[in-house]
Amino acid sequence: MHLLRNKPAYVKLLIALMVFTLLLPLNINTTPAFAADSAVVNEDFSTYPLGPLTIGSGNNWTKEGTAPVVEVVNDSTANQNYAAISHDLTGSSYFGQRFAPQTGGMILQFDLNMPTSKGGTFWVMEGKVNATNAAVTRMVMDGGAFKLHNGPTLVTYDTTHWYRFTMIYNIPQKKYALTILDLTTGDTVTSNESFYSARERISSFGFFTNAGGGRYNLANVKVTALDLALQNIRLSAGDFIPSFSFDPTINNYNIELPYSSDNLTVTPTASNADGVSLKVGDSTVESGSSVTVPISGSSSSVAVKVASNAYPDVARTYAINVNKLDKAPIVTDLAAEGRDGKVLIGWKAPIDPAYQGVNIYTVTEDGSETLAAAAPKGTYMAAVDGLNNGTEYTFYVKGVYEYEGEEPSESAPVTIAAKPQLLPARQMEDLGRGLVAIGQDGHVFLSWRLLGTEPDNLGFNVYRDRVKINSAPVMNSTNYIDEEGTADSSYYVRAVVNGAEQGPSETARPWNTNYLNVPLDKPADGVTSAGEAYAYRANDASVGDLDGDGDYEVVLKWDPSNSKDNSQSGITGNTYLDAYQMDGTRLWRIDMGPNIRSGAHYLHPMVYDLDGDGKAEIAARTADGTIDGTGAVIGDASADYRNSGGYVLEGPEYFTIFEGTTGKALATEDYDPPRGNIGDWGDTYGNRIDRFGAAIAYLDGQRPSLILQRGYYTRMVLVAYNWRDGELSKLWKYDSPAKAYGQGNHQLSVADVDNDGKDEVITGNSAINEDGTLLWSTNLGHGDAMHLGDLNPSHLGLELWTMHEETGAPYSATMIDARTGKPLYGQPQVGADTGRGLSADVDPRYEGEESWAIDATKSGATESNLNGFMFNSEGEKISTLIPTSNFAIWWDGDLSRELLDHDWNGATGNGVPKIDKWDYESNQLVRLETFNGTSSNNGTKGNPSLQADLIGDWREEVVVRTEDSSSLRIYSTTDVTDQKLRTLMHDPIYRLGIAWQNTGYNQPPHTGFYLGNGMETPEAPNIYVVDTTAPATTDNAPSGWMNHDVTVQLTANDAVSGVAATYYALDGGAKQKGTSIQVTEDGVHTLVYWSEDHEGNVEAAHTVTIQMDKTAPVLSVTLDKTELWPANHKLVNVNAGVEGTDHTSGIASIVLTSITSNEPLAEGANADIQGADFGTLDLLFNLRAEHSGEGDGRTYTITYTAVDKAGNVTENSVIVAVPHDQSDKKKIAG
Repeated sequence: MHLLRNKPAYVKLLIALMVFTLLLPLNINTTPAFAADSAVVNEDFSTYPLGPLTIGSGNNWTKEGTAPVVEVVNDSTANQNYAAISHDLTGSSYFGQRFAPQTGGMILQFDLNMPTSKGGTFWVMEGKVNATNAAVTRMVMDGGAFKLHNGPTLVTYDTTHWYRFTMIYNIPQKKYALTILDLTTGDTVTSNESFYSARERISSFGFFTNAGGGRYNLANVKVTALDLALQNIRLSAGDFIPSFSFDPTINNYNIELPYSSDNLTVTPTASNADGVSLKVGDSTVESGSSVTVPISGSSSSVAVKVASNAYPDVARTYAINVNKLDKAPIVTDLAAEGRDGKVLIGWKAPIDPAYQGVNIYTVTEDGSETLAAAAPKGTYMAAVDGLNNGTEYTFYVKGVYEYEGEEPSESAPVTIAAKPQLLPARQMEDLGRGLVAIGQDGHVFLSWRLLGTEPDNLGFNVYRDRVKINSAPVMNSTNYIDEEGTADSSYYVRAVVNGAEQGPSETARPWNTNYLNVPLDKPADGVTSAGEAYAYRANDASVGDLDGDGDYEVVLKWDPSNSKDNSQSGITGNTYLDAYQMDGTRLWRIDMGPNIRSGAHYLHPMVYDLDGDGKAEIAARTADGTIDGTGAVIGDASADYRNSGGYVLEGPEYFTIFEGTTGKALATEDYDPPRGNIGDWGDTYGNRIDRFGAAIAYLDGQRPSLILQRGYYTRMVLVAYNWRDGELSKLWKYDSPAKAYGQGNHQLSVADVDNDGKDEVITGNSAINEDGTLLWSTNLGHGDAMHLGDLNPSHLGLELWTMHEETGAPYSATMIDARTGKPLYGQPQVGADTGRGLSADVDPRYEGEESWAIDATKSGATESNLNGFMFNSEGEKISTLIPTSNFAIWWDGDLSRELLDHDWNGATGNGVPKIDKWDYESNQLVRLETFNGTSSNNGTKGNPSLQADLIGDWREEVVVRTEDSSSLRIYSTTDVTDQKLRTLMHDPIYRLGIAWQNTGYNQPPHTGFYLGNGMETPEAPNIYVVDTTAPATTDNAPSGWMNHDVTVQLTANDAVSGVAATYYALDGGAKQKGTSIQVTEDGVHTLVYWSEDHEGNVEAAHTVTIQMDKTAPVLSVTLDKTELWPANHKLVNVNAGVEGTDHTSGIASIVLTSITSNEPLAEGANADIQGADFGTLDLLFNLRAEHSGEGDGRTYTITYTAVDKAGNVTENSVIVAVPHDQSDKKKIAG
């Protein structure tokens, strides 16, 4: 076998002349075939080492299905390499390349030898290398013949010959010229063909090799693009510049001109100015020059044609479709939402320069109008207030215009009706304060939650070691820097309401890093039945309050190292679900068993409080052999339904509700939808039938329901359930109708998009109503990513930014009005699977969020691809350089959102999570954080285990696994912010986003309000929390004995549903309702009290004792001497006898209080009173037998004081006399 380069020169010339002669039907001149433009594929296999070629490793080749064997061989005679391709196994096998989509002209060429009669089929397509309905060429190369599908044989090939295939594609005209040249004989066959299927672009080719022995040899593969693109088109109509984002790959554009415009000036600039000719309409124009085209009528089209100078019949045409507006045009895209006592109305402003704003009128039944609101130009929403709930109102919306030389005028009215309504509140989690303390740089950073049920103006006091450390309540944020804090400090915060402190939060001690380490119990390694060893790694996670204590627990999925994508065959290890408290305490483990295959699409556990008991349940798909958290087996413990490829395509399927606290299976039902006919889901080998999804939605607007999904590529079925009062009930089943067939993504999103208070389920490009009916379908097909939220604050309602895999869709990425499904703007189709995109406010120069998608025609079409298309919220393309397209996260202190991605290491197959900020001025990423020592999940997808506002203020935490999966790390920001927002976990859309975050291809959560630069303070969410906590009641009862009447005040608090009543019982008496209790009687009294809240939670009774003694003690005093005689100046010992009694509280103390005399007493060494220890119970003292000699003699008064335990006091005094003489003894004694 020899290649062309070994032929004599005259043979080469003859063959070349034959090629160009035979291509004359396309009027191709004698310019060399590849004179134009650039090669987008150029493979002669000379750069590869001889021997096996690993597809995709250091080369641009790719495969679909079973990889063929590819050997790089050297033809020693020709000294040229070629690829020998074979497929001796079973199954379909494709080998080919993708390249930048071509929309103009293209030349494809390759050399081929068929070594046997068994070959395959060659495909040229848009998008994939395997056979699809996007093929433009389908050529059979098998059984000794080359022929187009269902066509006659073009060449009967010789297995010893090489053949050169040349195809010149005129893509706009959907035609191509085919030449097959026998490089041995010089024989040539040529044919002019139409596309196998009508496609707008070409971006791939693939060789299908027949199973069981198909072979071919391939060399000199080259794809050359004929550059027929415009670099730019500038448009103007006088002073008016139409809104117009040009993309060289897009052929059709629609613009609007005001009624005063009579012409359009078009200035095209060619990318390959020297190689093409330009026409605008019928006028030839040089590149960069202008042509003015008259515009007449309400609509017209201007064609800009770019033709190849080398191949004049190969040309492309850009069409500019012009819609000329009427004078004073009506406003468009009108929408209305009824709120509590008001109606919001939104619109799209006309482009007419005379437009000044809108007037909104209420219209009565008799047609009379009353001006209700006026909005100036530059605003796109207005509120009509003071309306009655439940009453439907009709409004006229009229544009206001001021034309030069004319009085102001109004457009014709556009009518819209809406009904103000107070929507019911939604059940949400009763969260604690979530206080976190992080030690850093010699201080402690503190952060805590503002709950969704709390007012904006709530203040907080901060306590360290039980001492308040802030001088005034923290009002403008929910974080604080304590410069004096240490690693040993202990903190709590108290809310301040109207100057009064509330109860303390939970206590927090400082972390010594910016992450909390959660130890994990890693499952043991395993070995499959085929002898393949595998280990476990922590994978995706979710959170819920499993035990009702107001703190989140983590539910973690363990993924075996041999887990598989659905497209891959192979036996996998079992998947496990674990529940952990934040300190690493494992609550339970669920073994999903052998019949739940391990991989990203097989298991999507929902963690949510489904029944409103304040504790989250877990809902998951199960099967025979699943073991719950208590060790109980579901179904047949010995069943194993895996086939030889590892797929589970038979046997029963279930789903189970598990108890959050124990992992116990509470209810198990057959999984609906069942498998049915496997082929209905998109293939027959087990890939697309097992594409599952799950979500939580408030279908009744008040309480959560469970959504289960099967399929999204073709057939898509969703089923809704309630789990309430211990019963599982099916609500509805949605089986995709024709217009919603294949409109599913790799994930779900949930929100109330039509403002009826009840959630819709967004499948990607369709929306399912709360009753299981189709709300809308865009028919844009399947996609890999979507983002739902209030992305544009100037547009009434929610928006959906979604990326498309289907290259037949008019857009590669689309911004959709989530209420109606109407596309608002998007990136016109680029001809490649646009698998990544994101929406976030990363550029404060523009209002609202920026939305971007990768340019999948560039190399490295992954989350980290920085080539793409970025739009502002109004649909203006502002950049072709983009941030990463993985996760967006609120991390630092401003209102812009940051980017969470990973540094991917292809050699190790791991990524290190990181956070970047987008430098919008230089269009590049700036690194903020690298989470060294941790790994991202799911290969190149690079997602964290979870991203959510788990603790602290409104900013988000990152949950990632350590490199060895020995623990999870929960990273939290330490940046100070002055932005005060409620916890995002009390925003209904965001909280549901945490529930579905890890369904399929992981996506970041978004809020139901616009959160970004220039945002308005969001309204409090319309929620109520599940109150499972009883009130807390305290008393002011005194401790110890009291000697007066007591009034005990009871104070009860319940921050959730409120205190309904407080009850008490005194001394075993009847239960009474009240908070003030009087106690007046002596004795020991027992007071029992408790409170109940409005949810019926009853507090455990408190018991307090009140001790009352208002009666003074009894005190008796006796002396052994009451008279000292004779008065001989000597000291005499006196002994006292003292006895006190108190039958209620008891004697606390008896003391000698004083000894006094009616005469002056000597002091000092010769004192008349000696040995008396006052203030103690001194019963022995000395008195001098002495008197002054005057009067009747001396008397000593000895006083003792008794005090009982209630503080009642009794004094008792006795007298000792020293008579003047014997006759005075009776006088003194008397």
